[in-house]
Amino acid sequence: MALISEKDAQTLKDRFKRELKKDVNIWLFSQKTLGLTIPGRECAHCEDTEHLMEELAALSPKLHLEVKDFYTDTEEAAEAGVERIPATVFSTDAVTNVKFYGIPMGYEFGTMIEDLVTLSRGVSPLSLASRKKLKQLKDSVHIQVFVTPTCVYCPQVARLAHAFAMENPNIVADVVEVQEFPMLVQRYMVSGVPKTVINNSVQFVGAVSEEAFVDKVLEAAGVSIEEQEAPALSVAPELGPSTRATG
Repeated sequence: MALISEKDAQTLKDRFKRELKKDVNIWLFSQKTLGLTIPGRECAHCEDTEHLMEELAALSPKLHLEVKDFYTDTEEAAEAGVERIPATVFSTDAVTNVKFYGIPMGYEFGTMIEDLVTLSRGVSPLSLASRKKLKQLKDSVHIQVFVTPTCVYCPQVARLAHAFAMENPNIVADVVEVQEFPMLVQRYMVSGVPKTVINNSVQFVGAVSEEAFVDKVLEAAGVSIEEQEAPALSVAPELGPSTRATG
């Protein structure tokens, strides 16, 4: 059974034909089980993620899918900074630091589509002021945005994090589906989504404006910014029955 409906597939195919300019590589890190599951290497959503990416890549000749085995293609995984599976890395000649951990379904499917279009067109969705601030970053910054497929607030934060990574190669942005990675949920005490962790030092829950998010990134990187009144956070609700992070 197709994961992308026939109607949605045709809509995406038409949009990609209009809007995609440059080729985009999709690197999916998964595992080849050959019918066997090694204890400790279970990946409940690898197969579905692979099917989803195959269906997506078939919608445009500008999308190129490569499926890699996390446990055998170790050099490629290390080069891409992939630490767990399933992991999807979107890349062009200039960008390799935009990642999804988990299957991007629900609202995050839309995030993925917008990322592909942005990468292909090479046009930043960020304001000029944000782009100037982000260019100040000289050291590495790691952004993790924890999401669920049913969270309506999550795409705004996920899209901004990925746009930051597209803007500055020193930024790595991971969007993490919490229900697939309970150990990360425990490590970062995720009780509501979206939760954003920057360099393991700055954290916040909820949706924020682009300006506020940029300033949080600069704060985590130790880049001084002018004192200003902090914009209010639009805090997402705690995880309910449909968005609870479970292991």
